[in-house]
Amino acid sequence: MKRALGLVAALFALAIVGVAGAQAQGSGEIVGRLRPATPGTALPSGLVVQLDGFRQTDRLPTSEAAVGADGLFVFPDVAAGGEFAYLVSFEVEGVRYSSDVLQVAAGEGTAVEIDVFAVTETDPGISFRSLTRLLRRQTADTLSVVEVADVHVPGNRAYLPVQQAGSPPPLRFGVPDGAFNLQPVAGFGPGDAVIGGPGFAVFAGLQPGVTTMVYGYQLALDGGTVAFDWAPALHTDVAILLVEAGPLTTTVTGLEARGDDAFGGTSVRRWQKNGVAARESFGVRIADTSLPGIVRALRATTAERWAIFAAVPALVAGLLLVIWRRGWRRRPATDPTARAADLLEELRALDASNDSDAPERRDATKQALLALLERRPDVLGDLRRSGRSSRETSRDGA
Repeated sequence: MKRALGLVAALFALAIVGVAGAQAQGSGEIVGRLRPATPGTALPSGLVVQLDGFRQTDRLPTSEAAVGADGLFVFPDVAAGGEFAYLVSFEVEGVRYSSDVLQVAAGEGTAVEIDVFAVTETDPGISFRSLTRLLRRQTADTLSVVEVADVHVPGNRAYLPVQQAGSPPPLRFGVPDGAFNLQPVAGFGPGDAVIGGPGFAVFAGLQPGVTTMVYGYQLALDGGTVAFDWAPALHTDVAILLVEAGPLTTTVTGLEARGDDAFGGTSVRRWQKNGVAARESFGVRIADTSLPGIVRALRATTAERWAIFAAVPALVAGLLLVIWRRGWRRRPATDPTARAADLLEELRALDASNDSDAPERRDATKQALLALLERRPDVLGDLRRSGRSSRETSRDGA
């Protein structure tokens, strides 16, 4: 996951630990190493890494450490204990890198290794592994839209999108005409986006593999309806449309109806298509039937178009959508304790796996476990009791 998702994961983890009553105790250190991951390349000289720490929901002062010629760095005297979490981050040639969430035990060292890639400005053949668009009713006059794009960069070089004269931006996201209040949520920031089209282009550096980008915006309901074409700019492995059920009546062309689904406690209807060609278009028309037509005619809507700002609702919806998108194929267990135990077992299996996609699957599984424990902190006690019971049974049997 990218830095924004990692920060939220850290806060989720700390909230869970806070319920368990973990206390700070002593100090330890974080020992790290940067590794050149593109064959035939070396690390740039003069690199500096940052350490961001969190105690519960309080942010600690940022620390910096120089990286040696061998790629090694150390953060000594780091506060230890379960109530602290840390992230190591740095930037190389316009590409931002970040570690997983780290915790430190008293008197011990926590090791972290991060691959650093050489950069190319030549498009290696980027595509969307998935695109998910979620539409929900926000007010009688507006729809809230959150989109999640999993951008795939093939090869072993980081890709830095640049504008080529006479060519469209390489990484462009189309949005419906009339959209407003664009909200970058994760994977890029306002400074990385250039608006126009309608839509926007992103010029943030992308590491090889899959980068998750999340953003939100709003659509005005003109007379209670809105219609638009959805045309992904790049080849897309799977495109998913989710629309809140209830007062919203939806007509879709070009996507296959998959029936009812659930997202974050909200009932939605899902449409989907696999293997979508670049610029292939789908038609969407949505009508809000919650108000009579005559009332609609008397209402007026105004909107400041394309005002970029930070919005907590879009952040929450975007993170939930990321978790939903990566876990929708798995049917959750009815018993939350059993579900948590299954996720822990899956994490252990992925730790021992040599599959190339194991790190990505591990991140998705860890996010699902954190979300479950955040909703049901009581599951932690059940898991501990279950673990003690299993160990006692094993000793008795022996």
